[in-house]
Amino acid sequence: SSKFAEIETGLTFVGMVAIKDPPRPGVAESIDLCKQAGIRVIMITGDAKATAVAIAKDVHIFHDQDSNILEASNKAFDGRDFFALPQSQQLEILKSDNLVICRAEPADKQRLVKMLQSLDEIPAMTGDGVNDAPALQQASIGIAMGISGTEVAKEASDMVIVDDNFSTIV
Repeated sequence: SSKFAEIETGLTFVGMVAIKDPPRPGVAESIDLCKQAGIRVIMITGDAKATAVAIAKDVHIFHDQDSNILEASNKAFDGRDFFALPQSQQLEILKSDNLVICRAEPADKQRLVKMLQSLDEIPAMTGDGVNDAPALQQASIGIAMGISGTEVAKEASDMVIVDDNFSTIV
């Protein structure tokens, strides 16, 4: 630790860089159209909760009244925490509004599809990777990405979106 003190002296902070991968144009409007049509959107992601909530707000998955991070986080669940809840509570949550499941494992996607089907929902699932294939095949409508999607994901799907754009689905 004494080497750090020796090395980390005389430094000048030059700046900081941040990178944001913005949502594609039209996604927020497409989510709004889904809401108008009575379609709920459940975002399943490997992202951290704070990142996932910020994205969900950007693309209108969360409503205007979910404007603060605390309210929105009541609709965002870490995959591990969600599946630790009693199954009856999981099903009640899945019956509710738009949701975000973050830090999700690949098997969580298929598990969520099966749970939604047990509620007589008709889940559509999008995906692009080999790890998405079981959920794409299990979903009532499996939708693979045509550009970034693997051949395995495309084969497991009912539909392939050639431009990888959520708005094309809507």
